[in-house]
Amino acid sequence: MTSKYSTSAAHNRTFSALLHRSVLMLLALMAIASCATPPPEPPKPREPATSYPMPSRDKTVDVDGKENRLDAKVVAWNQQIARERGWLFALAELDAVDSKLISPKTDAFITSQLLWLKGDIEESNRLLGTISADTEEELDALLSERQRRLSESGQPVDAARVALERMAMQESGTGSVTSSIVFDLLSQATEQRLASELRRTEPNSDWQTWLSLNRAYRQGRPAVLQWLSENPQMRLGTLDLPSGLQTWLESEPPSRIAVLLPLSGRLKAAGQSALGGIVEGIFANYRDASLRPELITIDTEAAETGMAAYVKALESGADFVIGPLTKERVAELASADQLPVPVLALNRASPTNQASSQTASEWQMLSMSLAPEDEAEQLAHLAWSEGLRNPLIIAPDSAWGNRMRGAFSASWRSLGGAVRETALTSPDETDNAAIARGLATLSSESRIKEVERAFEAPVDTQARRREDVDSVILLSPTAQMAREIRPLLRFHYAGKLPVFAPSSIFQSDESITNRDLNGIKFVLPPSAVRTPKTDLIPLHALGADAAALVDHFSQASSTRGTLMFGETGDLSIDSQGNVRRRLKSVVFSRGRARSI
Repeated sequence: MTSKYSTSAAHNRTFSALLHRSVLMLLALMAIASCATPPPEPPKPREPATSYPMPSRDKTVDVDGKENRLDAKVVAWNQQIARERGWLFALAELDAVDSKLISPKTDAFITSQLLWLKGDIEESNRLLGTISADTEEELDALLSERQRRLSESGQPVDAARVALERMAMQESGTGSVTSSIVFDLLSQATEQRLASELRRTEPNSDWQTWLSLNRAYRQGRPAVLQWLSENPQMRLGTLDLPSGLQTWLESEPPSRIAVLLPLSGRLKAAGQSALGGIVEGIFANYRDASLRPELITIDTEAAETGMAAYVKALESGADFVIGPLTKERVAELASADQLPVPVLALNRASPTNQASSQTASEWQMLSMSLAPEDEAEQLAHLAWSEGLRNPLIIAPDSAWGNRMRGAFSASWRSLGGAVRETALTSPDETDNAAIARGLATLSSESRIKEVERAFEAPVDTQARRREDVDSVILLSPTAQMAREIRPLLRFHYAGKLPVFAPSSIFQSDESITNRDLNGIKFVLPPSAVRTPKTDLIPLHALGADAAALVDHFSQASSTRGTLMFGETGDLSIDSQGNVRRRLKSVVFSRGRARSI
């Protein structure tokens, strides 16, 4: 017969064993939870302080602590560190500075900037709002920071208003803010946003004058001339018209345009498509037959070189050239020392082919193209504008993928960001494995299985992705690839992350398959946004924009702002003479592309 005592002791031993096992399981689960998501990568080892010495200057705080000025040299010093080493390293350098050598105002300003780079937008703006300005220089510095943030946040109209406020503080002809800066910021706004601001603006105010001028420019030369007749005093002040508008208004159209295209051989269809767009664009932009340039065509396939085709254009009396279309032919012209007649090429030459003698003040050649790198750069700005700072890039391991990743990363770094992780897809590995590695879900699942094997029991938990990724840049060359990868993101616990993609994921077919892409933000040419059910052949649109850009060729030497609002995008010129496209931001909603 078992005693009461022995029964109790057995019960206690059993309870203790269960409790011990439960504690071990709890500790194991805690370990899984703590390591399921790998911690952010530690910052690079700090370099000696001498790598970033503080700028020589006077103390910014006196003995009584009364002086509290914003030190521009210290701000610039920390900004350089942030650009080269990242915000975390710059913050460490700031913390290492003796508090007696930096004013509270300077410390708050720099901290606010670093919080902006980190992505803590609300706290960054709150801290900036606590800083008061005691001088005009400090007020301009605060306004400049606000202007930059508004621009980066996708609020160009508000940024333009701040720029106008800064310009009003300056004496005519002095300072860093010009009328072109205000105008160019307004040109980055959508037509809808500009119209909305005009409706809310007091008539006959300076702000209304700026808005109405920009709107008139979008409508063409007759609208600008009408604006000038209604604003004889030019309430913009004594400054010239901004962004090269005066040069544009005074420019004369060419009398004869030679079009250099492949009109035979394997690229015949491409050449004819571009030619159709050019012809259509010439008639649309020069409605007056007496001012309409004469068009002549030269088959670049029949000519031995691009230069030979160009010489034929000169011999035919052309005073402007559109083309060539292929990179090889464009490179041959770009390497020329002199081009007596200006050229608007329909492709980009590599930087090494660009004539070294060419300067912005005397463009001999501008290069248009449908380069997808423009879209990758815009995706960087689009994600950044939403306060996202830690993207996962998904791209194919291919020449196209490398170009897109390079363009995105360069633009991202220029904003002050750093790419967190990259997942490359390739035929040698499944997309599932590449994404799982990029999101670190494989290591999380592996740790769970190790615990289950150790305790010979299932664990009531699930794998987790890394938490230091806040967005996905899906650089997909096809819509099919995007449809295949989107479900994998959900499978790996990243379904709620914002996803951004280029126009290549879009198909005008509004079938049910597009619903797989709902929520993805991407970019589209304006023509595709206006008429999504009918594809305007890209080369046809490129030709139409080339014909329209002829009218702005001289203006291009006077501004880096938006020259025209075309079929392929809002067009501007970079420092190398390349035409850059800014496409429209859209989102898939219920399987359809809708403007954001």
